[in-house]
Amino acid sequence: MSRTNTLLSTLQELKASGAFPQRMLVRDVSVAATVEMDVHQLDRLSIELSMIRVTPEKSATFKLGERATLLAGKVTGLMETLNVIEIDDSRGEALLRSDVPLAEDTKRLYYELLVQQNGTTTLHRYQGSMVKTSRQEIPFSLTREALAKLIQDVAE
Repeated sequence: MSRTNTLLSTLQELKASGAFPQRMLVRDVSVAATVEMDVHQLDRLSIELSMIRVTPEKSATFKLGERATLLAGKVTGLMETLNVIEIDDSRGEALLRSDVPLAEDTKRLYYELLVQQNGTTTLHRYQGSMVKTSRQEIPFSLTREALAKLIQDVAE
């Protein structure tokens, strides 16, 4: 069984334990990482969430810029492709954002992936405005298969 299939089996077993939203933790040996998710809804096929954080068991030994560029090309299961926006070596963080945000009237919807030097990655989806400078975090949905692939992509 492949690592993605093993992770998918683990995700298929997720069950809600109370009211939503709730934080769920998944530990899967096949990807050697812990996954934290803020889950808003959960059904047989998909998960609606507002945050995914993948923390590898071992600290990363990569160069931050190279890792950010690699992830921009590797993470393909989202509605938009990601592009490297900023690499801040002094803070040990790189920021990736949707290359072409989804436009709805004056709203812009986009993903943001924060890559930390230790290997932890955190994904959010935001709704911004073309009129105001504010933004707000919004939930997004992924099939369990797409979520397994995303986790696998950022955990390697």
